[in-house]
Amino acid sequence: MRRTHSHHAEAFDAIVRTHQGAVRTFLRRLTRNSALADELAQETFLTAFRTGETIATIRNMRSWLLRLAYRQFLDSHRRDKRRRDLAAGNAEPDEAGHNDHGTRLDIARAMDSLPPERRACAMLCLALGHSHGDAAQITGLPLGTVKSHVNRARTALQDRLSAYQNHIAGDAP
Repeated sequence: MRRTHSHHAEAFDAIVRTHQGAVRTFLRRLTRNSALADELAQETFLTAFRTGETIATIRNMRSWLLRLAYRQFLDSHRRDKRRRDLAAGNAEPDEAGHNDHGTRLDIARAMDSLPPERRACAMLCLALGHSHGDAAQITGLPLGTVKSHVNRARTALQDRLSAYQNHIAGDAP
């Protein structure tokens, strides 16, 4: 039994090394908090490790892990909703001019303005390059809902970033 557990741990270690970057990046962009994202990534891999025998039957490991990560995020989001609402009130963009951090901050704030499910779909499809089908599998949402979330997120991001784009266009020679 110890050999079986040891073999499982070694195989799982390879899975973690291969996929931890994608899981942590996804969670960091969803949570906007590196420490929380790292904690959720650890919980994601612990949950995956506990599944034991079923890992061998998984066809798309990355999608499966991202789905587990998304569930961890949703659970965390539900637990900390009040704290998040207070923090979101302080995350509104200011009217100051853009600086070196301006572009990244504007994009981050635009993403932050999206509801969690829409932000997750946008991250998966627009930022990480997953198909709508993959995003549906990862989030557990119906395909049509994912497509709708991505389309609405794209529109909302374009609207929020239009002021920035107009500012850049106005600076062009």
